[in-house]
Amino acid sequence: MLTPLAPDSWDYAKAAHLLNRAAFGGVPAEIEAAREKGLPTIVRELVEASAGAAPFPAPPWAQPRNIREIRMAIREEKNEAGERKEKRQKFRQMEGESILDLRRWWLDHMMTTSAPLVEKMTLFWHSHFATSVEKVKDGYWMWRQNDTLRRHALGNFAALTKEISRDPAMMIYLDLQQSRREHPNENWARELMELFTVGIGHYTESDIRESARAFTGYRIDMTNQQFRFASRQHDLSPKTFMGKTGSWNGDDIIDILMKQPACSQFLARKLWRFFAEDEPSAQIVDAVAARIRQHNFEMRPVLREIFNSREFYSDAAMRNQIKSPVQYLIQSTKLLAAELPAAPVAQNAMRQMGQILFAPPNVKGWDGGKAWVNTSTLLFRYNFANYLINGDAMRPGTDPSKQKGADLGFRRGPAFADIPRRDPIDVSKVIPAELRGKPTELVAYLSTRLFQAPVPENEREAFLQYLKAREPDAGDGTMRGLLHLMMSTPQFQLT
Repeated sequence: MLTPLAPDSWDYAKAAHLLNRAAFGGVPAEIEAAREKGLPTIVRELVEASAGAAPFPAPPWAQPRNIREIRMAIREEKNEAGERKEKRQKFRQMEGESILDLRRWWLDHMMTTSAPLVEKMTLFWHSHFATSVEKVKDGYWMWRQNDTLRRHALGNFAALTKEISRDPAMMIYLDLQQSRREHPNENWARELMELFTVGIGHYTESDIRESARAFTGYRIDMTNQQFRFASRQHDLSPKTFMGKTGSWNGDDIIDILMKQPACSQFLARKLWRFFAEDEPSAQIVDAVAARIRQHNFEMRPVLREIFNSREFYSDAAMRNQIKSPVQYLIQSTKLLAAELPAAPVAQNAMRQMGQILFAPPNVKGWDGGKAWVNTSTLLFRYNFANYLINGDAMRPGTDPSKQKGADLGFRRGPAFADIPRRDPIDVSKVIPAELRGKPTELVAYLSTRLFQAPVPENEREAFLQYLKAREPDAGDGTMRGLLHLMMSTPQFQLT
């Protein structure tokens, strides 16, 4: 397994597949450039990139604050209850604005980065080490965790896990900062094994208790929002974990977990599901797990072998993955040569499609795969495609005078009562002028751009019939309608 792909098998379709999975898709010129470079070269470019090679300034507000002083100032407003309430509301509003800005900041980064695999892996780790601002309630801590995931995205899994154990956002989310020598908190210890390393069935309740003791003393300094270790609250006594006895600390526990065969198997399955197939075979999981152990949990060489392998380009893997909402939004915007929607619109669109950044549904993260689509989310995708193309929130055929934000499902709060219009896309950036009067060539061209593959005959005929019904009109409106029709197909939801 993980047999290198034969050089003569590398073609345009496989180049598109690599950019779809290891990045956020590409336009035809980018795909053709990848094909010309050859598989080893383009994989090397993707895998060897680093977060430092694609600097992206942090949001201006992403600076540590003295949370203790802020909370004390709110409490000290004892005489004026109204003023205290106003200060508290202002603080919460500021946090809400920070998270909105942080979501748009990351989307911008994914859209423009020269190191797309770093961002794709950051997204993978964001779901793996799922942490929600709904409980953390601090934009700086969420940004800091995102930065940690990015810096370690293609690095060592054990090192990243240790960093996450000291991450303030994760510590708050799983109550680790409350763990004391006398009363160890087991939330982090349980999820560390169940969801982050070895999976259910590969640990005991005793392992959870002993692990929790090893992580006692982990704290957050509220004056600078950084991790600190409270040595007096740490349990130094011997602990028996996974059959090994010693005065283990948190890092020791993680090192022991990395040596469990189940750990590489657990991570291998998640990696293959994220990049290749929803239902990986036992053989491919074993092969990826063997590479993970061979490379001592270093992600770069593992990903290099995956992306160079024949199995990654199999019929079971190609064009069979449902786009995540993040993939859908970034890739659609790129293919339409458009700009990302305004921050509030993008945030609510992500909510409606089921993947709002920095707010996974639970500590398990997003299920992905078929869970991305149902009747509601699929209809929203079709309607949102119209917004991306035409700049309004109408369903096809809606009277502009009766346009309402509800047409796109924006129903949360007065800010979304009316979706702001934006300029329609510039069709000339997507469709060559000489193809407007050539329906067959036009459909073939757009099929390559939007689907990276020929479309089934029945869909091709539907696109041609749409153009025929509007002859001789080949203006921008007709072209945008064709784009919307093509993006409102099941095939466009696949990558």
